[in-house]
Amino acid sequence: MLHKPLISAASCGKLRLLRLLVEGGAQVNGSNQRGETPLLAACKALREEPVGKESVKLLNFLLQNKADPNAQDQEGRTALMYACMQRAGALVASALVAAGADPCIEDGSGASALVYAINMIRDDSFLFQVLIDACRAKGRDIIIIATETGANRGPVTRRYLNVPPSPDSSPVSCILSPAGAS
Repeated sequence: MLHKPLISAASCGKLRLLRLLVEGGAQVNGSNQRGETPLLAACKALREEPVGKESVKLLNFLLQNKADPNAQDQEGRTALMYACMQRAGALVASALVAAGADPCIEDGSGASALVYAINMIRDDSFLFQVLIDACRAKGRDIIIIATETGANRGPVTRRYLNVPPSPDSSPVSCILSPAGAS
């Protein structure tokens, strides 16, 4: 049961130790009591804007060794959600999406990675495009109805739809409507 040291190595960004542990038989999808896998822990620990090459190498190593990009912790959050929450950028989101991360998965509060990106990041058009393209590839439309400032002075998405498009409608990628707009 080497998943606890593996999770610790991933969250600290220790790629060499991670490699040794995986080569020694550590389970890349093993989780701790909070449901965190090494990939989730690595994305949760990202602090750089934009994320550096070493962090991306670590994530790619985990993904190449069959880390589940859609694993959810006890709150229902995925690696892609944490990457958006930590403002990791389009490079990390692209790596996760390329490995099969589903941007349409919702956590326990009903938020998807796109909602986290909208609430946490205001000016990363590359990240939004990665997420929108990934949603389109899954046959989803994304419609953001209103984003406004909440009580804690941060942005709050008041309503959004993330549903399969109807067969007779033209595709809508993303509609952003500022609060108070009609």
